[in-house]
Amino acid sequence: MPRETAAHELRVALTPDDVAELSRREVHVLVEQGAGWAADFTDAAYRDAGASIVPGPEQVFAADIIAWVKPPVYNLDSMPLRRGQSLMGFQDPIHRQARIAALDDRGVRSIAFEHIPSGSGSAQLDPLSAMSRIAGDVAYRTGRALLPERVRQRRVRALIVGCGRAGLAAIAAAVAQGDLPPTAIGSRADQENTVLESGAGTFLLRPDPAAIAACISGADPELIICAAGHRGNSAPLLIDQAALDALTAGAVVVDLTAKAGGNCIATEANTTVRLGRNVQVMHRSNFPAERPHTASRAYGAATAAAILGLTTHSG
Repeated sequence: MPRETAAHELRVALTPDDVAELSRREVHVLVEQGAGWAADFTDAAYRDAGASIVPGPEQVFAADIIAWVKPPVYNLDSMPLRRGQSLMGFQDPIHRQARIAALDDRGVRSIAFEHIPSGSGSAQLDPLSAMSRIAGDVAYRTGRALLPERVRQRRVRALIVGCGRAGLAAIAAAVAQGDLPPTAIGSRADQENTVLESGAGTFLLRPDPAAIAACISGADPELIICAAGHRGNSAPLLIDQAALDALTAGAVVVDLTAKAGGNCIATEANTTVRLGRNVQVMHRSNFPAERPHTASRAYGAATAAAILGLTTHSG
């Protein structure tokens, strides 16, 4: 397990508890020195759990399976890669497709957590859902904090676009904040009961951008959370310029889908865009990293389960 090098990434792929479980199953784990510090996991804790602490990524990449949260920023060609290795974690397959294919040509397999089907038998095997739940909650609270003070001091009107794990978590966050029951937009009719039971006041099914703009004009949301998309695919454009023009002054749009193209026409990756009338459109690629300890525990459980599944299958 290498130390994470992506910008602002504080999570880690395995916790000491995960290492202990892997060690009990006779899987030897190499951990790069300092890998868990940002998530409040010490080298000593990993060592006590059975890991070997190594000084750098070169030693980690001697392993059969390399587990990360996000791809390293350094050139993987500088690492001792070999045929038969597996690189496990989020792979950013939309932007790294050519790189993943080149590694595959060399016999190095990339196991993309983005491609694990939702509800694939066990929540423990679904790291993207676990991270999405945290992202939806943090995104709602972060976006709410950007609203004008006069708005924050009362019950906020929110629109949740997308009713997957992140969208449902955003609805739950609205309830927890005591805000008005949000309007939610979903892509499937069977989502309606879950959405309403989670606390939404209204459910709209598959509206196009024009219908969403009309919804914004009628519901007058002050906070919009964009979380509509399907794993491994480009995100649909749902908030167009007409929708932005319909927003009330001081409104905030938080788009969780920028790396897949974005649900909002004004979204820029890892940027807060300020439009007229003090409307803000923000994206941050690592909302779960704002809770690195909790997020690492959820992510690590999924990583350990995937490693055990891979080693059992290989054995």
